[in-house]
Amino acid sequence: MKKNKNISEQTLSKLFKEIPLDDPNPDFMENLLQRIETETAKSKEKKQRWMVVGQIAAGILGILFLPFLAIYLCSMFIPDFSFSIPKMNFEFNQNILTISFSILFILIIDTLLRTKAANRRKNES
Repeated sequence: MKKNKNISEQTLSKLFKEIPLDDPNPDFMENLLQRIETETAKSKEKKQRWMVVGQIAAGILGILFLPFLAIYLCSMFIPDFSFSIPKMNFEFNQNILTISFSILFILIIDTLLRTKAANRRKNES
């Protein structure tokens, strides 16, 4: 163990003997438990936020990617819709886009409402 040349062992032992060993403040346990509870609540909130972000991302992926995959794999043809993989050329029908974004909007609202309702149930119990 390296020793500091500026502070001798005797000086350190004197300093440690002078430290009062009184009981902690009576509010110490309450403050500690309160801090633990607030940190736990913060971490739960952070998890909930990432859960909502993940659900929204999964909804977007489901709405935008899965129909393209189904069309490509099942060789389905939709009027006014061209799909080519090598050129990455996509042309969209306005009706399909409107329906897709409407469904996406409804799924996002549904996710947010269900998360809020679940949080309310947890807080009430």
